[in-house]
Amino acid sequence: MAAFCAATDAGLQKCVFFYPQTFKMIRRISTSCLRCNIQPQPQARSASQQLVGVVGLEIHAQIHSNTKLFSGSAVKFSAPPNSVVSLFDAALPGTLPVLNRRCVEAAVMTGLALSCRINNKSLFDRKHYFYADLPSGYQITQQRCPIAVDGKLTYNVFGGEKKDKVLQKSVSIKQIQLEQDSGKSLHDDVRGQTLIDLNRAGVGLMELVMEPDMSCGEEAAAAVRELQLILQALGTCQANMSEGQLRVDANVSVHRPGEPLGVRTEVKNINSVRYLARAIDYEIRRQIDVLRNGGTVQNETRAYDSKTGETVPMRDKEGLQDYRFMPEPNLPPLMLYEDAASLPSGANARQAVLLRDIRERLPELPAVRRDRLVRTHGILPEHSCTLVNEDGLVEYFESVLQATEKEPRAVIGWVTKELLGLLKLQDMSVSQSPIGPSALAQLLELQETGRISSSVARQVFQEMWKSPHKSAEQIVQEQDLGIVSDSQELQRICQDVMDSHPDEVLAVRRGNKKVLNRLMGLVQRATKGRSDPVRVREILEEKTS
Repeated sequence: MAAFCAATDAGLQKCVFFYPQTFKMIRRISTSCLRCNIQPQPQARSASQQLVGVVGLEIHAQIHSNTKLFSGSAVKFSAPPNSVVSLFDAALPGTLPVLNRRCVEAAVMTGLALSCRINNKSLFDRKHYFYADLPSGYQITQQRCPIAVDGKLTYNVFGGEKKDKVLQKSVSIKQIQLEQDSGKSLHDDVRGQTLIDLNRAGVGLMELVMEPDMSCGEEAAAAVRELQLILQALGTCQANMSEGQLRVDANVSVHRPGEPLGVRTEVKNINSVRYLARAIDYEIRRQIDVLRNGGTVQNETRAYDSKTGETVPMRDKEGLQDYRFMPEPNLPPLMLYEDAASLPSGANARQAVLLRDIRERLPELPAVRRDRLVRTHGILPEHSCTLVNEDGLVEYFESVLQATEKEPRAVIGWVTKELLGLLKLQDMSVSQSPIGPSALAQLLELQETGRISSSVARQVFQEMWKSPHKSAEQIVQEQDLGIVSDSQELQRICQDVMDSHPDEVLAVRRGNKKVLNRLMGLVQRATKGRSDPVRVREILEEKTS
């Protein structure tokens, strides 16, 4: 629960809650990290041990809010340059910050969803550095005592020989802190000038600091993707990386298990999950090559070039920058309480953010949703991962189930392979699918009732994709794709196939039952997939016995 200071651009009014009498240094961000809990256990030093990667992440998630963190300016993507900038955003003298309640609630909800400990008192600080797109010369952040600490993110990766087994891993979350975003510098190489857009200045961010518990790009990408799903389920961040709503910095080093961590490099501002995996894996290979060739890994900031697939140096970190952190004098400590009963005497509950209220509003999280899908529908864990990972695919799958008698295990293949395959091929979202859940359910009902074969069903599905205005029933009738129901006609076709392939018939009669499958395929070809495989097998077995 929070106590908010009723501040305006004109001046600072009386605060709702009191300032604490004492001031304590509760927590500092340290550059030293714990060992990865997913690495092998420490062993005796051995020259034969291979160098392995160690990966930690710092993620900036833009809070889904109508207004900025400390001002009433609107948050709008692609707004005209410098069109949503308040006097405070532009750092005009005399303006003061007003804390956005929505941003506090979003940070608390995210912390609870990630099993963090929510601090009852968190503090704001000024972090000084000088960029053209930071008009105040400092950023308001939470260096000493952030709003949430000591969390954990559990995520899934695919393992096994065929990469088809779901393996569960986790990464520790050091802290979640509130801070304001900077503006944006637009470099015009033609005119040799840099333009400043302050629309983004002051937008609320959650910075999530993950411990170096990962070992490769695949794990880091899976962790970020899981975080995306959680943030989107919570509604605290839209997590659209292409719009800069989720920006990732990767801290990468290599070492031999059992030895101290190596010198790390930071790969900045990676804006896609796919590029994140590639950047980390490249950086691990690069550092291993440097060490094997007798070189030294430099403590530096690097950027990922998606065109070359390489990381390139930006600046070194040998001279540690002094950010001159200091307490933010214009913001009181942010006080949080469990419920109304724990409020100080005389406090207004309507001006507070209650942890219990936020905890009760937590939605179904992705991990819980996956477990529910497995339990309810009997599908495989890897299928539940695929469903949850695609926005809208769970709802699509369950809508199909409601409209058909087909078993969930039979429906899941159509949704995750046939439908999702075409969506990926054409770079479309589930909501853009030309085949709706009811249309797919109608197609599956035709197959379930024996009116079309499985091969014809796939053929009809392709036609439905090309002609979404046509139903499965209509396509089957127009192209005469209904299953051959005339038993005598099917008997004749099977006999014709056998007469034209005497060698195969002889092999079956001599005990080679595998050849029977070839004869069945020939019958299917003759009927253009319109024959019932079960009935065809019965006829062929009878005629070859």
